Amino acid sequence: MTFKQQVVLITGGSSGIGLSTARLFAGEGAHVWLVARDRERLEAALDQVRAASAEPEHVHGLAVADVSDPGQASAAVARISEQAGVPDIVINSHGVTHPGYFQDLDLSIFREMMEINYFGALHVIRAVVPAMMERQSGHIVNVASGAALVGSFGYAAYSASKHALRGLSDVLRIELKPH
Repeated sequence: MTFKQQVVLITGGSSGIGLSTARLFAGEGAHVWLVARDRERLEAALDQVRAASAEPEHVHGLAVADVSDPGQASAAVARISEQAGVPDIVINSHGVTHPGYFQDLDLSIFREMMEINYFGALHVIRAVVPAMMERQSGHIVNVASGAALVGSFGYAAYSASKHALRGLSDVLRIELKPH
């Protein structure tokens, strides 16, 4: 598969796996669109991704967007779709963690992990899937963690959110395959 000229949306693109993935896609000639919450980190990431690209004009950043907010996630997908077309590939690579023993974690930490790690991906997917189905093509990659496969000691909230993301991914693979 070639990624040249493919429209690639990467959430969490300002650091870690998202940033590394963005550099790889840019190096392959894809039109890379980054979404992140922190403007300074996003701008620094854009510089790195453009440096890795043979065609730096193919690398784009969005205004800062928090994908845990369904309106911001939808607006990000809509902006990319208007300017470049419906993404061919969506990489949900955003995420946060908060280690701690189960009994010591406030319920708000569990909610935050679910809002960002699970619902953030869900909001992006819900925003892009109808157009992908209409076009009858597209790929969605949800970056989870080893914690999505096996519970990680000291990471009850994080592991639960990543298990949820893995479960959603498994169901979507089955439901969306025919489209």
